[in-house]
Amino acid sequence: MPFSPKRIAVFGASGAIGSAFVHECLDRYDTADMFCFARSPERIPVHERVESHAFLLEDTEGFNASADAIKAAGGLDLIFVATGQLHSDTSKPEKTIRSLTAAGMEETFHTNTILPSLIMKHFLPLLPKHKKAVFAAISARVGSISDNYLGGWYSYRASKAALNMLIRCAAIEMQRTHQSSVIIGMHPGTVDSSLSKPFQRGMPEGQLMQPEKSAAMLLDVISEVDQSQTGKCLAYDGTEIAP
Repeated sequence: MPFSPKRIAVFGASGAIGSAFVHECLDRYDTADMFCFARSPERIPVHERVESHAFLLEDTEGFNASADAIKAAGGLDLIFVATGQLHSDTSKPEKTIRSLTAAGMEETFHTNTILPSLIMKHFLPLLPKHKKAVFAAISARVGSISDNYLGGWYSYRASKAALNMLIRCAAIEMQRTHQSSVIIGMHPGTVDSSLSKPFQRGMPEGQLMQPEKSAAMLLDVISEVDQSQTGKCLAYDGTEIAP
């Protein structure tokens, strides 16, 4: 039976991938209700089936309140976390270990690791126990330890590797109570977005994807995943990424 979620939460819904994912869900699932979260909720796509929420990492009470309200209204079938940071005004990917700073590492881990883990804490319990439901968070191929042959990007690689471990732990725990749930990390490809913009020069032709294409392919994978894949990190084409 095809996966057709009726209640979908998207975190980071104002970003390139998050916004495209919202539009793709609205197009595919014409009766689904969307609960969209972003630091700048005014940038979330406007639609009659979209309910917009602001969220901040520091606002744990807001997380609780939002989760409680969604639970009371019927829970969730699909949770998609599209938050992520490679660089900022104050932090850049480290080419050498000499560039590491505590502040830069903390900023990257807050966005890439801590925030998704808190979303898991508050929103995984909203998934149904006895039918397929999916939690998917944007990870990255460079978070693979065994696939790292270039080095560099210390904080980003480490934060995504840590996220993959958290996803694995959550998948094991959820199997005890939610046997039909699937918890996965996802590599979206190199997407034309503010995250990749400084690193697009010199990329091979055809490697850079538009957000709409990436979102559609990610949703294709989510539609097909099963219990054998829970706890894993999958690429946009459905292939498994080595830990």
